Amino acid sequence: MIETIFIFGIVWTALYCLIAIGFSLLFGVAQVLNLAHGMIIMSACYITFLFVTALNWSLGPSLIVGIIATVCLMLIIWLGFIKRLLTAPVTSLLLLTAGLANVIQQIVILTVGPHTKYVPSMITGSTTILSVTLSNQQILSIIVAFVLVGLLALFLQRTRMGRAIRAVTQDRNVAALSGINAEEMYLVTIIIAGLLAGVAGLLVAPIQTVTPEIGWEMMVTAFTVTILAGLGGPIWGIIVAAAIVAYAELITAFLVAPMLKEGAAFVIMILTLMFRPLGLFGKGRV
Repeated sequence: MIETIFIFGIVWTALYCLIAIGFSLLFGVAQVLNLAHGMIIMSACYITFLFVTALNWSLGPSLIVGIIATVCLMLIIWLGFIKRLLTAPVTSLLLLTAGLANVIQQIVILTVGPHTKYVPSMITGSTTILSVTLSNQQILSIIVAFVLVGLLALFLQRTRMGRAIRAVTQDRNVAALSGINAEEMYLVTIIIAGLLAGVAGLLVAPIQTVTPEIGWEMMVTAFTVTILAGLGGPIWGIIVAAAIVAYAELITAFLVAPMLKEGAAFVIMILTLMFRPLGLFGKGRV
């Protein structure tokens, strides 16, 4: 049992990082809590499913279309809705993005249906590690997720644009005085968040079944990990927080009851907001 929890904890830590990091990055840069983030990830799952099953496309092109569609959806939500309310109260943005999440969910239900869908794996076969059998799809998910998180960290630390994004995160007024266009950095961040959300959806979809409710489950995960790490917190904080949530859910599923797995995330969120509202690492920097 210990080996199983340990190995599968790594799988879900990697996926939770990918699910949460775009959500956290957007808040750090633009101070926007996008409650439609989970539904955007879900959209990547369904778009890939439709292209593979309805249009009989091969999996490779369907995955690419799924990622591109997710980025486009993020841009539409940003340019068409969120950008217009950037100076509005936080509650207005929360209500807006929650409403958009419900709209996306209902569109999926009306076009695809409420029933469970299955997205094929990118690679087949399995591998045994420490007497625990993992599908090669799960191993691929771990590698892709951590590689993307590492590349994002390098991008933010080593590139000129990455440093500009960090500058906007720390103080947008000072960044503007330095000649950095905050609007451009917002747009770049949206594209990055869309890419990460798309890949997250495509990695999660073959591992578990896809339903219209999966978007809210991912939103809870993204929000819990982000809150635990600290809103706008550092990338390494997101990794630690993702590990805590992943292992808490697995331990709950194995030792208490599988149906209470999602409840572990809510408990962590409530306890964090009550006793550590700034998160484990405070309001850190990306």
